[in-house]
Amino acid sequence: MNPDAAVARLAAVGLAGAETARICLGDADAVLARAAAQRVLPWVAAADATGLIEGVSDEWRQSLRRQRISAALTTLAAHAAAASVVTRLRAIGVTDIRVLKGCATGHVDYDRAVDRYSTDVDLLIRSQDLALALTVFPQEQIPVPRRPGWDVRYGRATTVRLETGVEIDIHRTLAHGYFGLAIPIDELFQYTDTFSIGGTTMVTLDGPGRLIHAALHLATSEHVGLHSTRDVAQLILTSKVDWEEAVRRAQRWRIDGIIARGVQVAWQRLAAPHHPIVDRAGGVRVTGRQAVALRSVGGAHVRQFLMAPLALPLHRWPGYVGPIVLPSRAYLAEHGKSWTQRAGGLLGRVRSAGAGATRV
Repeated sequence: MNPDAAVARLAAVGLAGAETARICLGDADAVLARAAAQRVLPWVAAADATGLIEGVSDEWRQSLRRQRISAALTTLAAHAAAASVVTRLRAIGVTDIRVLKGCATGHVDYDRAVDRYSTDVDLLIRSQDLALALTVFPQEQIPVPRRPGWDVRYGRATTVRLETGVEIDIHRTLAHGYFGLAIPIDELFQYTDTFSIGGTTMVTLDGPGRLIHAALHLATSEHVGLHSTRDVAQLILTSKVDWEEAVRRAQRWRIDGIIARGVQVAWQRLAAPHHPIVDRAGGVRVTGRQAVALRSVGGAHVRQFLMAPLALPLHRWPGYVGPIVLPSRAYLAEHGKSWTQRAGGLLGRVRSAGAGATRV
């Protein structure tokens, strides 16, 4: 078995209904390196502990153990940062917070939170709380917005790096572009679960909400590791969340096409057992604005940005598009660009788009 196929098989270990036949790794060192890069070492260790792996040395097991400990320490640091930041935000009056992605999923959907590796913290807050929330961080750590107010109204997240090196993503929605803005935030906030870290109670999205976010993240992001891919299958097969409710919400919010794609990607990448949601995903057909936005996913990142107005009323389009095309000088400087470079980049995209239209 080639290393990529072996890692995909190992990443599914422990899922309800997953294959339990023994596996010979072949190039065990290559498999371990790929598993570390994909952040699925806990499932490699679980497979080895239950006798599913053949032909590995004690030295290989020692290397696996060392790498697991290192990754676990990084994860614990991220979870500690989550508890600290949530506590600090609540102290200044930002109380409507949802902990997202790996930190929440690890605690709610996995037997051991530390097995779902995390390197950062994702928190969802209300847009109107952003300015206040950012006051808990040093000013020099806060990135410059494209234009004043744009991030509050249209941005996905503001990323702040703590002194410890942990990144905190302060979200106002779950994704860039159309599929983030299409989600009704008030409704998203209604459905919750809770967990605790060191005695601090944390609030997260409910099961269907976590599934929607996991599938959305997988379908709209580049270079997603198998740990995030597994989240989709873990929620469906092991947590047994109400996936039909997730489908109903996605249909109501007109994001069912991208959620279906996330489910399909998860099952294509993992050696996971079949589930009815895969058949449902294969039968999804989208039309209208969602269909246009769906075609932008997977291409240049700027295309997803430019499709976002499809989720907005027409009178809000200029307010969204203007700062995308013409961000502030301070924003450009922070990203190491000048107005001349920006103009050249825009001209290049226009020429590329024109060439593509000619070929079509």
